[in-house]
Amino acid sequence: MPKISKAARGKHRWVGLVFSTKFSDINALKDELNHMLKNINYRLYDYILDGSHRSCIIKIKLEHYPFVRDMFVPPKEIFSITSSGKIRLVRLRISEYFERQVDD
Repeated sequence: MPKISKAARGKHRWVGLVFSTKFSDINALKDELNHMLKNINYRLYDYILDGSHRSCIIKIKLEHYPFVRDMFVPPKEIFSITSSGKIRLVRLRISEYFERQVDD
């Protein structure tokens, strides 16, 4: 069976989120994301708890991106710091964000 072409797979966005200490358990974070993103399918990646560095990445469909972007604006307990069509760039930007936090 032939592979599905890249164009046929659909477009998506990776969104880098930072969250408060309230979500020190992955299930608490998932519950809050489910509540905020009621009718939007997403996948959770890179859930990281490292001292004061608390972040994750979610993958959403491109058509839902404007809604999600407006949903996660600071000053909330979960807010977006970056997004891209490539997860590699989101991971890089999240690590740079926390490096800047330490330097300040």
